[in-house]
Amino acid sequence: MTSPTSTPPSDAQDPDDPLLAQLGDAVVTLARALQHGVHERDDVVPLTGTEVMVLRWVDRHPGATPSSTAEGVGLRRSNLSAAVRGLVAKGMLTREADPADSRSVHLAPTDRARESSRAIRAHWGRELAARLPDLTAADREVLARAVRLLDRDEGSAP
Repeated sequence: MTSPTSTPPSDAQDPDDPLLAQLGDAVVTLARALQHGVHERDDVVPLTGTEVMVLRWVDRHPGATPSSTAEGVGLRRSNLSAAVRGLVAKGMLTREADPADSRSVHLAPTDRARESSRAIRAHWGRELAARLPDLTAADREVLARAVRLLDRDEGSAP
């Protein structure tokens, strides 16, 4: 039962919720810490932010077309084309002709992209393990739920 001064729970999130603002701040701080030094590694190919978004989308949606990728990451087609050209030039992405429709192509990450991604994820794992050395099983469950919550709209937005 709620007290007369308490606010009943609502399904709508308050955009001014201080917890959400703190979460955003923590995510930005953590992202900077995770990126620090990652591009100086010999086993990581330096990419622009747009290239990272495109490569992540293609990796998670094998055989994606340029149109579906542009829509999926929220880019204009011209910006996507520039990112794809950059990724192809860096050996991170291939453009494969559609055997059923010669006008269409599908995008695929290369082995080099997968190796670079593995190196980045290993770096992130080491950084997070150092920042969170005493995680309990309960803490891990909370983090797993948070990851699911934060990733649930990944298919529809960058």
